[in-house]
Amino acid sequence: MKEKEVNLGTFKYFLECYFNVSANYDELKKNVRDFKDNENIESYRKLKEELKYILELGDWGAIQEFIKKYGMRRMNEDKIKWLIKTILNTLDY
Repeated sequence: MKEKEVNLGTFKYFLECYFNVSANYDELKKNVRDFKDNENIESYRKLKEELKYILELGDWGAIQEFIKKYGMRRMNEDKIKWLIKTILNTLDY
């Protein structure tokens, strides 16, 4: 997945700036709304695209490492799916 990390730049940015280790899981929807309110439409579009790509890829081990590296969180496959689906649903709301 190393070469694909470039394609996940907006998700990386979201993890580092909006849902970093200091944020609680119960703040996720608020953090997504903050992202949506503060970032431009292109960033919003890219984040959705990247998250859909992650779901399609299904390489949960690589995504676990990505989230661990940039979000400083250990998440299992179910938690990652929940995270991605929650972000996508909140972006669409």
